[in-house]
Amino acid sequence: MGGGIARLVLTAFSLGVGVAHPATAFDFLEDTFLLDVRVGSNRSSAAQGLRNGAYELADGTQVAFWDWYSPDIPELSMIVLTQVSADFGIIWGLSTGEKAPKYRIDPALHMGFVYQTLPFDGATLSVKVTFPVGGRLRETACVADYGDIMGVVPVNCRLAAGLLPPEETLKHLLRLDGRHDARISVDFVIRF
Repeated sequence: MGGGIARLVLTAFSLGVGVAHPATAFDFLEDTFLLDVRVGSNRSSAAQGLRNGAYELADGTQVAFWDWYSPDIPELSMIVLTQVSADFGIIWGLSTGEKAPKYRIDPALHMGFVYQTLPFDGATLSVKVTFPVGGRLRETACVADYGDIMGVVPVNCRLAAGLLPPEETLKHLLRLDGRHDARISVDFVIRF
C-alpha cells in the first residue's frame, strides 16, 4: 500500500498536479547564460611550451619532448553567468583538466561575479572577477641512469642532459596553481 502512495505522489509531481512550481529547483537556469567555451588555459600553454626541445643520450639516440608535453585531450572550460539582479551576476563553470605523459592539470571549478552600474547617462562601469578552484598543474620527473657516476636517480626530464646535478633539476619542475588563470577586468564605456 505504501508503494502505491509513493507512486501516486511521484506521478503527481511529474504531471504538475497539486504542485504550484514543480521545477523551482531549476528556475535559476532561466537566468543563466553561456559566457565562454574555451580550449586550453594559461597553465596548459605553459606546459605545452615545454615540448619544443630535445637532448641526446650517451648512445646518440635523440629524445624529443614533443610527445611528453602534448595532451591526448586538451583542457576544455565552460563558463556561464547566472543573473541575480539587473546589475549583478554570478559566474561559474567547470574545466576538465588535461593530461600528458609528463604533466597533469587537475579539473577546476570556476567561480566569480560581474557587477555593472550606470554612473551617469551614457556610461557603463562593469567589474568582472573569475577564479578557478583547483586546476593545479604538476610536471612529473623522469628516472635517469647515469651509469657508474650516480646510478639510477630521479631527474627533471628536460634538464637530464644539462650541467646541473640531478637533485638540483627537480627544483625546476613546473608547478602552477589554478590562480594563474584568475581574471579581473574593469570596463568603463561612454556612449556619445
